[in-house]
Amino acid sequence: MRILFRLICASMCFIFLFTSVSSADFLFSDDRFRAEFTTENIDRIIEEYELLDGWYWTTPALTAQTFHGLEDAPGWTDSAVNKYHRNNYIRGMYGCRWLANQIFTVTPGTGGYGECFGFAMFIGYLLTGDYNPYKAWDTYYGLTKSDGLRVGDIVRTEFDARGKHYGHSAVVYSVDDDQILFIQVSGSSYNRISIGTGFMDGYHDAPFTLEELRKIPNLKVCRSPQNGTN
Repeated sequence: MRILFRLICASMCFIFLFTSVSSADFLFSDDRFRAEFTTENIDRIIEEYELLDGWYWTTPALTAQTFHGLEDAPGWTDSAVNKYHRNNYIRGMYGCRWLANQIFTVTPGTGGYGECFGFAMFIGYLLTGDYNPYKAWDTYYGLTKSDGLRVGDIVRTEFDARGKHYGHSAVVYSVDDDQILFIQVSGSSYNRISIGTGFMDGYHDAPFTLEELRKIPNLKVCRSPQNGTN
């Protein structure tokens, strides 16, 4: 019961922090990648912020929001995410959230408290300048209403299956005919960054075709009004 209580408290605190931090309170700004919804532009983001495939979006838990070696670079520190320092964060707990100024304890294997969501929000901010894209952008419930997917879309799902709760967010990285690939992190694998993979919700086998993605329950597509065809 004590563990459950702590988890509930951490979750409630995260919700409060995420909703209480306004753009005025958060000084980070970067407008170099805005309004260009292409794989090439996302690649520039990956290179600039070292969001490398196989690296990690994380910081030590129970600390103030930390930065990647620079005061104006949000999200994580090199010593925490570098793949050669994996023990630095597996040894304890982990977590990293865009716009929340406190990192909470999360036990590996519990699925986290929104790391994938924060990562997707960060990419969305760089593409548009919206601090909370999930509220600022248009939301479509299902791939039919969204007319498929576009590069830069944020895809989100939450559902229960086999006695567990699953939730995941990812950014569309590329669209090639019927092949949809994503950039995302997985809370169940210590926020490991994956680039050019199917949608990794932890339940389905990383689907990457529209036909397979349609089978994911409660699928939402979040798209910026700026995102026309490039």
